[in-house]
Parts: sequence; C-alpha cells; structure tokens
Amino acid sequence: MSRVEEVFVFELKMINSKEIRQFVIDMFEELCPDYFWTVPCSTSGKYHPQYALGVGGLIRHVKSAIWWGIELSRALEMERYHDEMVATLLLHDLIKNGKGLDSNGRPLESGVTGTHGVALAALISDDGYDDSTMPEWKETICGGIAAHMGIWTTNPAFRPKGPFENLIHLADYCASRKVDELINILEEEKTNG
Repeated sequence: MSRVEEVFVFELKMINSKEIRQFVIDMFEELCPDYFWTVPCSTSGKYHPQYALGVGGLIRHVKSAIWWGIELSRALEMERYHDEMVATLLLHDLIKNGKGLDSNGRPLESGVTGTHGVALAALISDDGYDDSTMPEWKETICGGIAAHMGIWTTNPAFRPKGPFENLIHLADYCASRKVDELINILEEEKTNG
C-alpha cells in the first residue's frame, strides 16, 4: 500500500470511479514531493488556522478542504461532480511549496504561492493527451486545481470561471479561514456563560 493510500484511505474511498481513484494515486506516486507529508499548510502562519500549522498541517488542510467541498457541493446542489471534487482537492496543493523549503521554512522559489495550482495542472495535463483525447473528468480536475487559489492565482486567466472551479476555490478558501479566534470566543462565552 502506498503512502497516499495509507494517509488518505478514507478520502480515496469516497471516489466511486476506480479510474479517477487510480489517477489520484498515480499522480501522488509520480509527482508528490517528500515535503508534502510533513510541512505545515502555511509557511508564514498568517493565512491558515492552527490545525493546519505544524508537522502534517498540509495533510490536515487537504482533509478539511475535502470536508468543505462535500458540504458546499450539497448546499449548491453540485453533487454530480463528487468524484472530480474529491480528486481535485486531494491533489490541489500537491506541489504547494514548489521545489521545497529552505532551512528557515520558506519556499525555495519566489512567487510559488500564487502559481502552484497552475503549475500542477500543467504537469498533470502534459502527459501525452491532446485536447481531443483527454478525458472530460481530467480536464475538470486540472481546471479546478489551476483555479483553486481564486483571486490569489497570479495569472488572472486561471481564476475560477465556472461552477466547479468556484466550488473548489470556496472549499479551499473555507478550509483556510482562521477560525481559531472564533473558537476561542465561543469557548470563553461557554465558560463565562
């Protein structure tokens, strides 16, 4: 069993299509950098909640994004994209830190934050398919990966254009919100109640 199958066993089981599930496993085996399994979701700590920081934070962020994706797809009546949504969110931050981090925990490449989705989508789609032979589900996944950063995607051409890309962006956005302050306020109210 591969590492992706161990860490994301629950999420992979959510994908009904064997072809899409195997595609995700193959992409992890082919493209996943070693750092993915240990890094925090945010190198600065500014833009993500506490649970997504520290060792394994990126994994926790991905799992949270999938949870949000499922909830949002229900609310927006977009469940027909279920397999593509789970696959996209499993893969969306696969190369989040580009070539890796330096000894201070900062990305080795400048600007990788706003380009990592577009770069990953290009890597995934550049595998011998041309536009006429690429499966539709793969085009959907690549589009979602490229657009997942929304307005923070450096190249405006790759910002969300349709419902699926907006769903992916919103799931990632919700999973990235700093809910720590709200949780602290609610806990304090409960204690002082």
